[in-house]
Amino acid sequence: MKSKYYQLLIMSILAITTIGCNPQSKDLKVILKQNNLCVFTDNPKTKYGFENSILISTGKVDYSKEFTSNYEQLYKNGMLPIDESTCIKIPVNVLERNVVYKITLETNKIYHADVCVIDKENHVEVKHIEAGKSTCD
Repeated sequence: MKSKYYQLLIMSILAITTIGCNPQSKDLKVILKQNNLCVFTDNPKTKYGFENSILISTGKVDYSKEFTSNYEQLYKNGMLPIDESTCIKIPVNVLERNVVYKITLETNKIYHADVCVIDKENHVEVKHIEAGKSTCD
């Protein structure tokens, strides 16, 4: 009985350690604000990355090709993009319409979102796309 208890305890500790040490990426918030994409973490515990840096990048989602970035910006000692008021702005014109893009924000963690910019009834909208999909449908 004791050996089963110890086995269960050891397995639980290993599972918790594995899950806790896994640097999974987090969801990135993306909204449209004054002809820019406004990206932020919505996480008050966000901290700077390496050398007080914040890196933002975008690239088309195409699972048949290697990922390439079409937009990248490095910020040093900038305002942490925690909420809408401190968001990092990406010009909406760097993204083609009706194409899925992955937006990645690197701070002390990696945040990402898959989005499409679509023209709808004479205005632009941002549509969040489910992970793994490569179309705006």
